[in-house]
Amino acid sequence: MAHLWSGRFEGDPDAALVAFGRSFGFDRRLFEDDVRGSRAWAAALEKAGVLTAADAAAIQSGLAEVLARGSDEAFFSTPAAQEDEDVHAFVERELVACIGDAGRRLHTGRSRNEQVAVDLRLYLKRRIPALQQSIVALIDVLASSAAHAGDALMPSYTHLRRAQPILVAHFFLAHAAALRRDHQRFAGLLHDADELPLGSGAIAGTSYAIDVPWLARELGFSRVVANSIDATGDRDIVATFLYVSSLAMVHLSRLAEDMILFTSEEFGFFELADTAATGSSLMPQKKNPDPLELVRGKAGRVIGRLSGWLATMKGLPIGYSKDLQEDKEALFEAEDTLRASLAATASVVSGLAINRETTARAASGLLLATDVADYLVAKGVPFRDAHEIVGALVRKLVKERRTFDDLSVDDWQAHSPLFAADVRQAVTAAASVGKKRTPQSTHPDAVRAALSELQEWVKART
Repeated sequence: MAHLWSGRFEGDPDAALVAFGRSFGFDRRLFEDDVRGSRAWAAALEKAGVLTAADAAAIQSGLAEVLARGSDEAFFSTPAAQEDEDVHAFVERELVACIGDAGRRLHTGRSRNEQVAVDLRLYLKRRIPALQQSIVALIDVLASSAAHAGDALMPSYTHLRRAQPILVAHFFLAHAAALRRDHQRFAGLLHDADELPLGSGAIAGTSYAIDVPWLARELGFSRVVANSIDATGDRDIVATFLYVSSLAMVHLSRLAEDMILFTSEEFGFFELADTAATGSSLMPQKKNPDPLELVRGKAGRVIGRLSGWLATMKGLPIGYSKDLQEDKEALFEAEDTLRASLAATASVVSGLAINRETTARAASGLLLATDVADYLVAKGVPFRDAHEIVGALVRKLVKERRTFDDLSVDDWQAHSPLFAADVRQAVTAAASVGKKRTPQSTHPDAVRAALSELQEWVKART
């Protein structure tokens, strides 16, 4: 079969090399965007006087028919389609088959270099909002979990060692905060993608009087690219998409890791729903967090795609090179993996049950040491001195396998006469949480305000 570029060559190209370079197997995902871009280009050609009204009408009608036929999956699996080099060749061949020679005029003044660039931008402009909605759905689940948790207490962790008491709701809201940044980063990517490359030609622009600002408005772009050389070889949006997706997967992986740990027998803070776990083929007692482990594992795939793509890009000269064809498989796999991981994580988190007695018990004990130090500070002791006094007390309690709850008033005063009977009421997990004052803290009022703001944020996006 003839290729879009075959006029320069005598004889048929090497079949194996053509197969090696064929991308239709994966870039067919851009079909809808390619047709949309082609319809706008045909209108721009007519507006510039390059196409007659009759040819333009035939092309528009033909592309509409091609688009309609694309609703049938079999359309992409015909013997002819299997020979197409890419989605651009597929659309043009089907158009010519539909309307004849008028279809051969569509590519006037246009290069596949700019064509794939506009297709990618159109694709991202319609797919990123869907990913953002998946992020919102998971954030909504986390907000519901926080609301359900109420005043339940748990320990927070630094270095994976118990740190200070917090509300369970504060824990869920922490993960929601990270995901909101991912949502915002995707919004920034939408801005980056919102520029039209058509009119750039293969690298130097087009010789036809295309009304590019009009074309941009027609396709829903807010601006036109600044430089034709840069535009044809620019894949920053792919790199950014892979980065944002990688970071979102890192956040999902960290959430998954917390859930894997906290639903284990060693912690027992939460219980997985039976529908969100698997068993063992050998050990009847097992309840394995397989979906969470898969999310954690798949994060590596997306991070690998980002690393691989940056390695591909780093040695390329300015302008288009065939290496850039590697962008689409990376982008599509990252998109699919992130979307599936968001849905899986939301499903697991929505079924979690809190073991309130276990979390409350874990939030007590020696992790209240900072509150003991703050008690002394309130009595006028410099914090550094208070830190040393409490450190010595903790050291003693560890050796004796006791906690603050085991101390009598005399025990307290043996370490400092400033300790009074009220120390026992001051050094509890609930008191610790209630003493926090900053708006981003785990104080119940701060958490309620943060939850309310988050719920309003979700409501505005659903």
